[in-house]
Amino acid sequence: MTDNKYKMVGNVPSDISVVRFATVRAQEIVALTKMIENPQTTKLIFQKLPCHMRRRAMSHNPNRMPRLLREAHKSQMAKSGPALKPKRPRRKYRRRPSRLLEEYKKRSSKMSWLETHLWHAKRFHMTAKWGYRLPEKSCARGHRFCHRSVAEHCLLVDISYLCCIEIQGPQNAIIPELAPLCDPKTGPTFGASSFLNGTREGRVTIFQRNSFSRGPIGLVTFLWRHGETPDMRTLWIWCHPAFYEQFLVELNSSYGSNSDSLIEQTKIKITLNKGKLNRFRLRGPFAHSVISNLLDKEIRKVFIASQSPGFVAGVDVRDPRMILPQSRVKEHTSMPSQCETVITSRSRLWDASVRDQIAQVRTSFPDYVVNGRRSQLLVPGSELPLQPEEIPIPLLIVNASHESSDFVPGCDVIFPAGWATAFWLALIYSGGHAGGLKDVESMNFEYQICSDLCLEVDSNAGKTAAAEQKVKLMEDYFRKPPKTRTNFIKLATPFPFSIDWNRLLIDWGYQVEQGFTVLRDKKLLNTLSLNNQNLLSELTFSYPQLVAVTIRLKHGSPRDFSMICLPKMDDKFNSPINEPIHQDPGAKERKILRQQHSSQLKTLAKKRKESRSSDDKVKDFCSDAVIAIHKEKMRSLWLPPSCNLKTSYVRPVIGFVTKGDFGLSEGKGIGRGYIVIRSVPQISASLVLVRNPGTSLYMWAEIALC
Repeated sequence: MTDNKYKMVGNVPSDISVVRFATVRAQEIVALTKMIENPQTTKLIFQKLPCHMRRRAMSHNPNRMPRLLREAHKSQMAKSGPALKPKRPRRKYRRRPSRLLEEYKKRSSKMSWLETHLWHAKRFHMTAKWGYRLPEKSCARGHRFCHRSVAEHCLLVDISYLCCIEIQGPQNAIIPELAPLCDPKTGPTFGASSFLNGTREGRVTIFQRNSFSRGPIGLVTFLWRHGETPDMRTLWIWCHPAFYEQFLVELNSSYGSNSDSLIEQTKIKITLNKGKLNRFRLRGPFAHSVISNLLDKEIRKVFIASQSPGFVAGVDVRDPRMILPQSRVKEHTSMPSQCETVITSRSRLWDASVRDQIAQVRTSFPDYVVNGRRSQLLVPGSELPLQPEEIPIPLLIVNASHESSDFVPGCDVIFPAGWATAFWLALIYSGGHAGGLKDVESMNFEYQICSDLCLEVDSNAGKTAAAEQKVKLMEDYFRKPPKTRTNFIKLATPFPFSIDWNRLLIDWGYQVEQGFTVLRDKKLLNTLSLNNQNLLSELTFSYPQLVAVTIRLKHGSPRDFSMICLPKMDDKFNSPINEPIHQDPGAKERKILRQQHSSQLKTLAKKRKESRSSDDKVKDFCSDAVIAIHKEKMRSLWLPPSCNLKTSYVRPVIGFVTKGDFGLSEGKGIGRGYIVIRSVPQISASLVLVRNPGTSLYMWAEIALC
């Protein structure tokens, strides 16, 4: 019986080969694994799941898959090509604090932001200029509000985009190297005795080294540190970011050094404080009242008594978050009182270590901690008592100087980096009205102040800005249909988008080799008044220079690029004078080109259709190049041709208006512009004619040298 149990049943062998059996099974396992990894079925992994585990979003969102199948699902999706652009997350997700911080860091890396950017971005139209994202104009207020703020209240502007350059070294080594960059005929320079003691801020026009006949680099402001010995002085120079790099190159060539380096031979150290200091500008009759709300009561009386123009005051104030009022307060007039003590120009703000310490306090003592302590006060909105983490913050208050005949009171506030938002809110709640770049232009137009924030017309930065403005205006002009465009050729407008000053000087008999320049000689300008032309020699009028003028109209307003023309001797005042309509030689050619272009596009479209049916290449019949060539030809036919500005019109053109509008400060049309110096003796009775671009009427205006 036992032997029958081990007998072969049917065809099954009584023994097997282990090696052979394992080899065959291994081949089967390899084939099964290959079939699993490369299935022949058309179903994807997420389509093989049970019905209760399937989700509609699995096809495009791998996170909806079970964790063990996600990688395989992603590899399958990658084989089907690149994924489409993901849908933008919902706003609730994007507005989370962590996501906001990431987004702000990403955006600020492309373009520099001011510390008050978030406050301005919610209330202002922002624009990209000079590597910064700056507020341009308010979303809710117009230019009249700016005028009322400067005339009756206080306008507050963040000008922290100005770049500060610090120069340290002996006084007799700093001034001689800066002297070749300044023309003493334009006014006081860095070595003027009124500025060396550090109690007043100066302004000077910077030129290329010993090249005063060429255009300037720009206007800068400077301030010496008060209380230092001549052996070691510190100088701060504030310049516009448009010509910051050019000015830095001139400084390095003057001292023979690179920035942030100490030279052993001259012992001069140049430090770039760009982004390390903030600066606010306040203009208006209540500017000192607004800034005095940051000061203690004892210092406030002394500060109001020391409001002389151009004076620099150094004060220490509390953290503005501790004294921030609960609601906006109205500015008030503070009467100056007699005080024995006087505020000096000394300040701890000049020390870099102090600035770093104060910046560290701003991060270690955040806003939510301050707000939590203020919420525990018995009287809401009252001042918070002195806190253990709090330290005094040094400020430099620079009073406004006399920039023009119309003095506008105000001051600038300079303080360490990191505190811009805190001081901005404190000044806004104290009665300041926020402004932007358009408001700065309006202040310069109305009162001829804040010239350090504007660019010179004959500088490289000014020419670059004019070229950018020309491109923008031309794009706006050619975006209109041909029937709605102003025909500047018929209306005899030579420069509708930008002014060619070299063309004007050439037509007046000058040889312009190095470009045009503006006359800035103070003594010569005083002598060149319209009543003292006989005191000047012919040599004065032989240089190709422009003279800054202001025109005033009783009726009408000048516009940008308006022509300033010279009336004839027999022209009567207020007599109507019109420019006749000129011929447009390009009108017929434009019509023919338009018809040819239309037929050419139809021919190309027909050929593309035929080539698609015959499987030919379509690239030869593309219409992009044809459209671009036609666009350039049509634009050249719409632009006014070059002509002689002195003889091509009814009245000779002597200059142009760079900025014209209705002046709210005077209640009449005002224009700021430039005229040729040779035309000054030919002006009689201070009267000229002004013709706006796109019009034929000559308007009478009074003219005065700036």
